[in-house]
Amino acid sequence: DSLGNMSKIADLLSHISCPSVSEIEQFVKLSLWGNKTDLSLLKHFNLELADVQNTAVDKNNDMILSNDLDKVVKHLMELKDGKVDIILDNSGYELFGDLCLAEVLLRSPNVSRVTLNMKAVPWFVSDVTEGDMQFMLDSLTASTSPELAALGAVWTARFADGSFVKMDHVFWSTHAGFAEMRAISPELYNTLTASDFAFFKGDLNYRKLVNDRVWPYDTGFSEALEGFHPTKLCALRTIKSDSVVGCGKGVVEGILEGPDRDQLFCGTYGLISSNL
Repeated sequence: DSLGNMSKIADLLSHISCPSVSEIEQFVKLSLWGNKTDLSLLKHFNLELADVQNTAVDKNNDMILSNDLDKVVKHLMELKDGKVDIILDNSGYELFGDLCLAEVLLRSPNVSRVTLNMKAVPWFVSDVTEGDMQFMLDSLTASTSPELAALGAVWTARFADGSFVKMDHVFWSTHAGFAEMRAISPELYNTLTASDFAFFKGDLNYRKLVNDRVWPYDTGFSEALEGFHPTKLCALRTIKSDSVVGCGKGVVEGILEGPDRDQLFCGTYGLISSNL
């Protein structure tokens, strides 16, 4: 069950003081596959994916069609006093995984602050807002699981001391693609420019990163950003729509022509795509 998996992950975190490369990789992948928990697809979600301790996330490596994980983690490990942003997607289980990723990054000597970007107004029912973040903290702190309660206390303290920062903005809920951000919301663009790295979570943020176009599947991710380069960034997204770039020639076409074609756009496959 989800609470059991969350308790296992919290216990795993309690034993990490200075994360290794492989541990950071595990939590990036936890954040990726947590994106399967979109409420519109939740009935199809297999929570076994969430069990990091049993390395279930590793057996899904072949399902990541574009994978820049090595480059992303190398960049994160080279930061000094690094400031990282996470542009959030879904509340609930996915938010828990995103906060776990933020926690692991802060336990490294390379990152000193993580800003968690929420929507001021939800686009979909499950989008993270201020109320969802507070509900997560309150629920964890009140949990009967000692591991989750302890983690809730740690995260509450992080928001108090400024190592976790909450931020919301109306731009995240507009129709605009992110290539328009500098013109429409220059203050938000400049805030991201001051960040050393940004994770963009989920399908909607991915579609806005690539301007919701149906690109050829082997189009380079950086090209599809169409000039949106406020900082080094990475999209963590399980595929739920047909805007897909950065894949090797014939990879997506091979799936579409095979027996798993019905699985391509329902969150079964993932992307870890970066402009590094």
